[in-house]
Amino acid sequence: MKSILFAKNTSELFFQLKSNKELTIVGGCTELDELPEKSISVYGIPDLSHITRHERYLEIGPGATLAEILSIGQTHLPVVLYEALLSIANPIIRNMATIGGNICTEGHKHTLFAPLLALDTKLEFRSQTETRIEPLQTFKKIPEGFVLTSIRIPLLYPEVCIFRRIGPEHAITQNSASFVFLGDTERNSLVDAKLAFAGPFVFRSKNLENFLIGHRLPLSKKDIDEIQNMVEQEFNKASTDQMISDVVRQQFLNLTRYSFEQLT
Repeated sequence: MKSILFAKNTSELFFQLKSNKELTIVGGCTELDELPEKSISVYGIPDLSHITRHERYLEIGPGATLAEILSIGQTHLPVVLYEALLSIANPIIRNMATIGGNICTEGHKHTLFAPLLALDTKLEFRSQTETRIEPLQTFKKIPEGFVLTSIRIPLLYPEVCIFRRIGPEHAITQNSASFVFLGDTERNSLVDAKLAFAGPFVFRSKNLENFLIGHRLPLSKKDIDEIQNMVEQEFNKASTDQMISDVVRQQFLNLTRYSFEQLT
């Protein structure tokens, strides 16, 4: 028989995890086809469901629901994050699904991963004795003995903000992925660029972003062709031995070209 436990606070959560090593942490359970044999939910724990807006970043607990984050309002969220949240399922699911569950799902990356990656999000993990901060870009899994306690999202509002979801509208399949491009310009020059893709695997290339920075604007067709060649090279390197369909690959390349065309 499967069992799911609930904790009133983080102290109780750590106690339960220490007492039962077989427990798996879950959120709203909206993305699970089947519950683990023994699990404990962070859903409803007040100190893991906080949403605090600082001057330069948002601090969100992993137990905060997608609906609660959306309730902050469009003007108080980065554009790509707001659009990504709105694209997920329907209001009923968003009332239950948590941001932590969306990020920490094993295997195929879900809708929020690419926007949060492009925004340089950092994750805070705590054990009973230690706190660790890790960039989302290097995140593979929650360290043993630790709990995800906070998600720090920089409040970035670049001039060019593009979010697109690839694949079925209200389902996650092997053909699902998210794409984000952020660009800032100054004096007819591209001064900052961030490009992220997440789905069958995660792609964000510092080499590519450094290559983009400094390009004079508007971009010519020759510039875009040159950039596209670089994108394709970097993406092909990253996707070696990854399970990605030709359709998703082509959609990614189409979206990158579209993004750069916004700078012409």
